[in-house]
Amino acid sequence: MDRLLARFSNSRPPCIPSALPYLSQPIPGQLEHDTDHDYHQWSFEENKIFEKALVEFDFPSPDLFEKIATRIPRKTLPQIKQHFEALLKDIQMIESGLVPVPDYDGDTDNTTTSDNISAPTIDNKFQHAKRKKGKPWSEREHELFLQGLEKFGKGDWRSISRHCVVTKNPTQVASHAQKYFLRLQNSAAQQNVGSTTR
Repeated sequence: MDRLLARFSNSRPPCIPSALPYLSQPIPGQLEHDTDHDYHQWSFEENKIFEKALVEFDFPSPDLFEKIATRIPRKTLPQIKQHFEALLKDIQMIESGLVPVPDYDGDTDNTTTSDNISAPTIDNKFQHAKRKKGKPWSEREHELFLQGLEKFGKGDWRSISRHCVVTKNPTQVASHAQKYFLRLQNSAAQQNVGSTTR
């Protein structure tokens, strides 16, 4: 994804849908209900193929979506276009500081940024929003997380955040999931140790 961001930001204006005129053109056969993008329709593997294709194919290119469609045959051109536009919107929100960049080295929902240290930036152009100290998850939020996990599957933190645990962002959901699965794994390991020593 870093290569994708670098490719979009190198010597080009910010990559937003209005900067790409052919994106605003309707695709023949596009249905009205296609305007709402559903991330849960894209598997982890499809997302990875999509991202690799974006890096591989020339950008911008009028036939970009057709090229990507050859790699993801289960997706229609309107679905690929919508997925791309959603990605651009996410990048724009991150670059504008509206969404904090995930901190993969630490626990994002329990850390704060010191007042005298500037937070990370993308391409040193936009200041990163300060992190707020995380609030503990309520029982209800955890129940909604479990329902979202069942509905959207492991790894689709964005859909779980958007449709189930609306009080948490995708990064917080991912962090919670990581801790949850670690607790499950540790609990199972302790039970196995206990059963072998009896």
